[in-house]
Amino acid sequence: MNQHVAFMTSQPSPVVAANRQPTVEKVIEALSGQGIQVFYLDGREIYNKETFLTKAATAMNFPSYFGGNWDAFEECITDLTWYPAEKYVVIYERPDILAQADPTAWQTALDILRAAEEYWQAKNIPLNVFLLN
Repeated sequence: MNQHVAFMTSQPSPVVAANRQPTVEKVIEALSGQGIQVFYLDGREIYNKETFLTKAATAMNFPSYFGGNWDAFEECITDLTWYPAEKYVVIYERPDILAQADPTAWQTALDILRAAEEYWQAKNIPLNVFLLN
């Protein structure tokens, strides 16, 4: 299994979290400048299945036919024809909020993200997921 899904295990203090945003923005800018399609999920507003799917659909600009369910999420994240790229990166900040608030939804999201990494790896197009707690 591809091991790109990674946790930063310590929870940042409010000062660290506030100061981290400019760094995350610089990383996104640098990666985008290298032709890498970056998707950023702000987990501070993701606390259940519905908010995860809504925020993911917005961040990844899913097509209007996105069904708002797990099957549709899996289908869209393994399609991405509307964002052709040689590499993809998903940065999901504060996934711990979903993990604590809705462990079932978190496990499903994590399983789909891992499967998407494997799917894209088989196509020789990296999709790397980074989880920032």
